[in-house]
Amino acid sequence: MDSMKVAVMGGGNGSHTIAADLALKGLTVNMFEVEQFAAPMREVFETREIEMSGVAGRGIAKLNLVTTNIRAAIEDVEVVFIPLPGFTVSIYGQLLAPYLTKDQIVVIMPGTLSALEFREALRANGNHIDPIIAETGGLPFATRLVGPGKVKTFHVRSVCGLAAIPGNKGKIVYEKLKGLYPFDLKNSVVETGLGHLTPLLHPVGCLLNAGRIERSHGEFYMYEEGMTPSVVRVIESLDRERLKIGEALGIQLPTGVDMMVESGYGPRGTLWESLNGSAGLTPVKGPDSLENRYVTEDIPFGLVAWASLGNATGMDTPIMDSLVEIGSAIMGKNCWKEGRNLEKMGLAGLNIKQIKAFLEDGKSIPS
Repeated sequence: MDSMKVAVMGGGNGSHTIAADLALKGLTVNMFEVEQFAAPMREVFETREIEMSGVAGRGIAKLNLVTTNIRAAIEDVEVVFIPLPGFTVSIYGQLLAPYLTKDQIVVIMPGTLSALEFREALRANGNHIDPIIAETGGLPFATRLVGPGKVKTFHVRSVCGLAAIPGNKGKIVYEKLKGLYPFDLKNSVVETGLGHLTPLLHPVGCLLNAGRIERSHGEFYMYEEGMTPSVVRVIESLDRERLKIGEALGIQLPTGVDMMVESGYGPRGTLWESLNGSAGLTPVKGPDSLENRYVTEDIPFGLVAWASLGNATGMDTPIMDSLVEIGSAIMGKNCWKEGRNLEKMGLAGLNIKQIKAFLEDGKSIPS
């Protein structure tokens, strides 16, 4: 494991932390950032070091390479990690398409069906060799940048779902990465994509507290203040829609409470009890505006993906649809068109049987 060479894409909270954590675990780590966003990382470019603190460990991580050259970043690496927001998935598909080989593995963290969008982006940009693309059900930890080249972790997940497209390639990824994080291998990316907490919790928590957030001047704790009984009842209705989509595809998904408990975020009980009893979430401050990723990420690249899959399976999703419509109005854009829809996931025109075959074993995958 300590001889593995990997690349980490991007320069945000997750990317800094994954790069630092893997380097401290003994891997050879290259880090890439797009040149136009590289300025805030100047110190990391110069020192090739990231200081990590918090519950996931402490130390000065020494990186092998920090670069704006995408080809150099992934040359001879075994695994490419993409711990980035959903809007970057197609962008990185375009950037990586000329250079990814069939022997390399791509892991998108977190997923929410982004492995499907990434595959389509690769093919749209001329890469038809189908490298193994995997996604996780969340980041392994809650983490924040606390200064240039400095990250702090606040929570470590007890378990993290992992799946590949097609699903029968998942074991290859799991065997390669099982020593790094507490991965739980799933049969298909539906399980990781629909088994992700943030689209379940964030949009409802933000949209039903929109006025409070905009008047808060940054003094708002969504999990402590915003997860009231009525807000949680809406989340429970959203959860039932999510579970029905899984059932239509023959998959028994964990409930929202199950995901809270399995990830180590909350105690067993009702969803309200789990959220309000969460030692990891209730102290988290924010969001401080509706331009936060809780809205701009989790609606177009989370709920749109879920609701679109619901449409494909014939499931009614009125709560999901309403949240997408309200979010679109707030953001001033058409999330159905710009978000992770069936076309972007390569599932348009497929019936339930074809979708299952596509996701699980690669049969009937469109050319």
